[in-house]
Amino acid sequence: METPQHSDSPQKKSDLDDVIDTHKSWLKSVLGLGALEAKLWVTSSAQLLALMCGVIFLLLTTWLLIIASSAAIAWSYGFSLAGILLTATLVTFLSSIVLLYFVKRTLKSMDFTRTLDAIIPTDEE
Repeated sequence: METPQHSDSPQKKSDLDDVIDTHKSWLKSVLGLGALEAKLWVTSSAQLLALMCGVIFLLLTTWLLIIASSAAIAWSYGFSLAGILLTATLVTFLSSIVLLYFVKRTLKSMDFTRTLDAIIPTDEE
């Protein structure tokens, strides 16, 4: 005599296999979607980086042309070449200090501890 449990065992195993296969296919599709999103993100990031390099090049060229134009105007008004070069050097140096200030301020504001605390709260909170 067979007990009903032995006759249901292959059916239960088949149902469990179906659930596992369904979950595996779902996980595979979710991971595939994540991989596709990552590829799109990397491609978009590379394009953005290339565009930003172009913008930086144009801004740098514009800045140098502004300095050169100011130097040419100063030269036409009779300023000495040494004074023009010294002023251009000073303006460029002061500009780099201002940019360094903005870099430091941005790096200081990039604090990931708030995100970490939101994900994994500490006992103190």
